[in-house]
Amino acid sequence: MALSTLLRAPAIRSTIFTQQIMKLATQPNMKRPVVSMLPASTLALKEINSMPIINSVRSFRTSPVRLSDEKPHDHSKLWVIEKAVAALMIPLLPMGLLVPNRILDSVIAILICAHSFWGLEAMMVEYVRVLLFGPFIPKVAMGVVYFLSVSMLGGLFFLIFNDIGLCRGFWRIWRNMRKPKHAKKSKKVC
Repeated sequence: MALSTLLRAPAIRSTIFTQQIMKLATQPNMKRPVVSMLPASTLALKEINSMPIINSVRSFRTSPVRLSDEKPHDHSKLWVIEKAVAALMIPLLPMGLLVPNRILDSVIAILICAHSFWGLEAMMVEYVRVLLFGPFIPKVAMGVVYFLSVSMLGGLFFLIFNDIGLCRGFWRIWRNMRKPKHAKKSKKVC
């Protein structure tokens, strides 16, 4: 069953893989291929990726992938950082609202901007793909994400250091929303 699954994999069915196997089979016995502990599909993909024609065609990503041959990049660390930022905001937001100061406001502003940047970046990478929109529009979309994130952080820092602050601004908006609106006196014209 595992062999049939392996044979149905796209890398195994490709003509390039078949050509590579035929080359290995017809080589003289002087140079035997090195046996590896990697799965056959990984070895086949390494062989395919080393061909110059495939390298020019296979790039369908908006962000550069930084992989080394020995150790691929571990995205689980970024996931842990994202979740830690989200969890850290839970106690910091009420603390900042109860004790408003510039340090807590700055930390909250950085955490909010980082959290929103990662969310917007994930949406752009997921939904604005090169296959659907071409190579230019995903780059513009990521540029917009960077611009929005930097503008938001700059605006929040301006509010913190040149105005009343982030949490005090929240309380001012809250108080203005809770004020009863007085009916305007209208002048009656006879």
